[in-house]
Amino acid sequence: MKKITAENHVQPVVVPQKVKKPIGLALQGGGSWGAYTWGVLDVLLASRNISIAQLSGTSAGAINAAIVASALAQGSPAQARKSLRAFWLRVADPALADLARKIWGPAERSLRQSFGAWLLSSGAVTPYNSNPFGINPLRDAIEAHVDIDAIRSKSSPALFVTVTNVKTGLPRVIANDAMSIDALLASACVPELFEAVELDGERYWDGGYCGNPTLWPMIHSGLADDLIVVQLAPEFAEVPTDGLGIRRRVGEIIFNSSLVAEMQAITAMRALADRNADSSHLLAVRMHRIGPPRDELHEQGSSSERSRAWLQLLQGEGRIAARRFLSANGADIGVRETLDVAGAFSDSHKPKMRVAVKEGPHGIDEGLQSANA
Repeated sequence: MKKITAENHVQPVVVPQKVKKPIGLALQGGGSWGAYTWGVLDVLLASRNISIAQLSGTSAGAINAAIVASALAQGSPAQARKSLRAFWLRVADPALADLARKIWGPAERSLRQSFGAWLLSSGAVTPYNSNPFGINPLRDAIEAHVDIDAIRSKSSPALFVTVTNVKTGLPRVIANDAMSIDALLASACVPELFEAVELDGERYWDGGYCGNPTLWPMIHSGLADDLIVVQLAPEFAEVPTDGLGIRRRVGEIIFNSSLVAEMQAITAMRALADRNADSSHLLAVRMHRIGPPRDELHEQGSSSERSRAWLQLLQGEGRIAARRFLSANGADIGVRETLDVAGAFSDSHKPKMRVAVKEGPHGIDEGLQSANA
């Protein structure tokens, strides 16, 4: 028998594990449009090249983020994918409703939305007189798929959820240690549908009015320098002329305005840091974006549409968008920014501003020049 010596002993080959690139996800809210984000998350969670280090979400984005954080805290991206699917199919209308929609089509949806909008605008219906017991059907669905204790644990990715204080109108950002089912309900509390949610003695509404989603906690955390915004609000839209179209566009602008403001602030702060040769961490942050959904989808459904067919259509669209992003920009994560922040979130028309250009014998002269921001 051949003796095995140190010289001829074959050592096992150790294959080093590929290090995943950490990312942060900023998830917009938008009712059923959150199913598009479900599709995006489904692809990102299956990726072998990236890991989710932190999430910020508002409204439907907050619920999506909490479901993901809850499962990742237990070390299971696969479970996060399963939980997202189970949640969205649970909140869908019964499958039988799909048949009715195929028969009635756009006419049924238009009538339903028109009547609902009329009731809300008339003030005849409020959540306080139509739902005196404060029943929120989202509570059971969230509780079934979100483990708050897991989110509060040290193994959870950082989670930031935005809510709006009804009295002050100011945003409040809730992190892991203070997370609760009520906080998630508050972030998705549409004032026309649900009573304001009480947290620590204060009442809160949907966070989309103040932060949709909030970016600054992820920028300051330093947990991941690559931040991917999953945007649901359309980037461009035709000028509406009908009542429903006008109301919808006003809502889109309002719920996207906080993101626009934060992106413009990032542009301004970067310019200031660059001008002063400042080594601010903000200069190291790389912004990316997935979305928004195709314009044609806005003609097929709305944020209040909950049919299974509609939610699955949005999920499929989100998957396509995420795969396209990873194919085109996956190699850029950790290397360079792929979102032109200044170009995407600033109007091309710059105001002429009066600025001091020189100081003469009689004081400071004024001049006109185009603003850079």
